[in-house]
Amino acid sequence: MRVQDGSTGGELTMGRRENPIAPCDKALQTLSQWLRSQRENAGLNYTQLARRTERIRWASLPEGESAKCSADTLLRAASGAHGVPRRKAVLAYAAACDANLAEADRLWKAARYRQIQEAEPLKEKPKHITYVRDFADLHLALVDLYRKDGARSCQELEDLSGGQLSHSTVWRVLNEQTGRPTRDFVTQFVRVCGLRGVALRDWEQAWDRAEDRRTGGAKRNSRRPVIAGSGPMVYLDRTRDAGGQDMWKLSRKAVIPETVLLQRMEEIALGHRVLSSRELAAARSIQNSQRSARSLLAQRAALTDPRARRTPQRSAHAS
Repeated sequence: MRVQDGSTGGELTMGRRENPIAPCDKALQTLSQWLRSQRENAGLNYTQLARRTERIRWASLPEGESAKCSADTLLRAASGAHGVPRRKAVLAYAAACDANLAEADRLWKAARYRQIQEAEPLKEKPKHITYVRDFADLHLALVDLYRKDGARSCQELEDLSGGQLSHSTVWRVLNEQTGRPTRDFVTQFVRVCGLRGVALRDWEQAWDRAEDRRTGGAKRNSRRPVIAGSGPMVYLDRTRDAGGQDMWKLSRKAVIPETVLLQRMEEIALGHRVLSSRELAAARSIQNSQRSARSLLAQRAALTDPRARRTPQRSAHAS
């Protein structure tokens, strides 16, 4: 990113020279040194940097939000004396210098991670995602990933996900105030944290291993047919709500508790409803169906087979 500015550079800022970097953590010192080197390469002082930030933007900057920073804010960002600066100030500093924003973000995340780890260390060392085997391990890994991404606000994560993640759900999962996270939550969360491709699949496979351990490796009946009078076939898919409770979700986005579903299936099994031939074929294709579904199929077969309606007794004198 290049910002046109006809001013010339200089080391002076607001009438005084820049102080040496204050004693601080190694990661923060690395960030401060990198920022200062970018300013020196650009040949700008802090007043000129501040002027440039008024006209810059980057992809992740929320719509309508300005990147403008004062000269004092930019000076503090590279001082090391006030803790880890805000991400916005670091990116604005780098953008004003025409520096690499990805590198600025990487260095900021490293410094932020060290700050959080020192202030609130995790209760145990997280396992690498390929060694995660249960939901306790997965939760620890999620918290560690969240911190490595800079521990941004839950609202910011919701915005970055395009509303796929709820800020309240993110908070509950990270603070263990809810049940197991869903597979979809893990996928969306990891994407927002910047992982793609093989790295993303590693996290999804970790969720699968945790779920297999929880269920003892048993295959779950994840789809059931819903009886409709006419029109296309409708299915209910097993999922979980934000609290980790099992729910059945219609393809039309309606959520039905399992008790209601079982009542409906019982009505079908008792003969109060019938399946069309198309629905019957779809039901037969579903493996591991529940007892009520099997009863339904048996009853339907009896109703459609004329031979099943009469049970002639064989004569005792038959040869």
